[in-house]
Amino acid sequence: MVKFINAFTGTEMWVADERQDEYIAAGHRLAADPVSKPTEVVDEEPKKVVKKTTTKKATATKKK
Repeated sequence: MVKFINAFTGTEMWVADERQDEYIAAGHRLAADPVSKPTEVVDEEPKKVVKKTTTKKATATKKK
């Protein structure tokens, strides 16, 4: 059995030796592979959202 990292969920899973090639072809990674270790994701600063304000035009009412 070989430990893999699931490509979809990032969780560890055990795979039979004879099915290694099948799981690698599906995009899963060996857990022993240093590249497959999760890396810290650094989020960018949130972009400032500029809220546009609109003014309503006042309609003049005519008095009769």
